[in-house]
Amino acid sequence: MPDERTGQQIFPQPDDHHLAQLNFATAIADLDDPVMARFVDSLAAVNAIAEKSPGFVWRLKDRQDEAAAMAILGEPRETFTLSLWESAADLEFFAWNTVHRRFMKNRRKWFLPPASAFLVMWWLPVGAIPTFTDALARLARLRDEGPSEAGFGWNNLDGTRPWQSTGPPPV
Repeated sequence: MPDERTGQQIFPQPDDHHLAQLNFATAIADLDDPVMARFVDSLAAVNAIAEKSPGFVWRLKDRQDEAAAMAILGEPRETFTLSLWESAADLEFFAWNTVHRRFMKNRRKWFLPPASAFLVMWWLPVGAIPTFTDALARLARLRDEGPSEAGFGWNNLDGTRPWQSTGPPPV
């Protein structure tokens, strides 16, 4: 259903579903380069905050799965997060109301501006865990065909994001 104000297609949360999300960023240098040190050194702390955040369900963190994902990408500077949240509000709170926000504000220090969609979200039945291969396919479909139930962005969720009404996310 389209949003009356924006005309954007809206994909409301179905009953008994969680929100899966995949986001990418391409580092300006290899992850072991000193310019990336502050980002890399903070990853464990930011991920620990995510895991303790209300509504957090799961994130890809198994080293074997991460290595397999990186092999699929074939680009050592590509970083990603694949996670699952009880609701969009829970993910949004973590992204914009924890220390993660500071890293978003400083992302231009560490990452190239995206040339295409870098975030895809979709509803997943409670109990299901997203796979990296499926997430990549959903991002590709979003890039090629635009938002759909298979994959969408923040603008395709019910309501106005607080950072949309008070100005853009930090740059």
